[in-house]
Amino acid sequence: MAELLAQAQHRNSGTADGQISLSRNAITSTFHVRVVSESGADDHMRLVVTFDDVTELLSAQRKAAWSDIARRIAHEIKNPLTPIQLSAERLKRKYLKQITDDPETFTVCTDTIIRQVGDIGRMVDEFSAFARMPAPVLNLESPVALAKELVFLQQSAHPAIEYTLDLPENPVTIQCDSSQFNRALTNLLQNAADAIDGRLDEGRHQNVEELLTPGHIHLWIRREADALLLSVADNGKGLPKEGRERLTEPYVTTRAKGTGLGLAIVKKIMEDHGGRLSLADRPGGGAVITLMFPLDIPQVLDPAADTPATGLQIASR
Repeated sequence: MAELLAQAQHRNSGTADGQISLSRNAITSTFHVRVVSESGADDHMRLVVTFDDVTELLSAQRKAAWSDIARRIAHEIKNPLTPIQLSAERLKRKYLKQITDDPETFTVCTDTIIRQVGDIGRMVDEFSAFARMPAPVLNLESPVALAKELVFLQQSAHPAIEYTLDLPENPVTIQCDSSQFNRALTNLLQNAADAIDGRLDEGRHQNVEELLTPGHIHLWIRREADALLLSVADNGKGLPKEGRERLTEPYVTTRAKGTGLGLAIVKKIMEDHGGRLSLADRPGGGAVITLMFPLDIPQVLDPAADTPATGLQIASR
């Protein structure tokens, strides 16, 4: 900032502009600053400084650029994957019985090719999903029913983690695309499980007992004013202190094997639904991610179709 002020005073044009970044409460914002200097009648130098917050603009530009890259990557990489996988499967099926010298190595190698191609394929699918996110098809849906089903599936996949739910006594419907709602919540639940696994891995490697506490994921749904809030809290590694505002941008991740597309997809889904996504620290460690869905006209569900529950606990011991 001092440099911009000095430039404005010494340039013939009397102007200077540039970008500065300011951090507050672990959130960094970027401003375009323009400084205009002029001399008053009393020979005192006067400076006019304007600040334009361009944080969202820069984020949108990066997102658009990454979307184009993702589209190209998905197209160029996906084409050869199928023949590679089919060839490896054919090699194993046709020649395994003919190999008498070290068939175990042959099996391991072909299985590795097939498995790695599958991993790349899933990553490419994420690229495609981000680059070509369809417009949501909105219908009246029960977030309670959708959340219950997804938590049940996640509990089956992560039996060592305890899941608890707090659901409203008077459930309401929201206008949403159920497929995209499921995708957004699945990403949040999977991120929470991964964060817990990361903390446990650190605890085992560092032999720190306080990092080895059992995993717990808490999901709750509540209504506030004209919005429905869905929050997922975990006792995992937590959010980084610096740069957390960029976690919702494409290919920004804190995990070694992460693609950095999960939260970017969630944010895009929420924007398309007229809602928003927020990230916060969980007291005691971990993270809290909240989805806000707007409520236009709340609709009470048929009790026979969706029985509400408060403090429902689904626990795995």
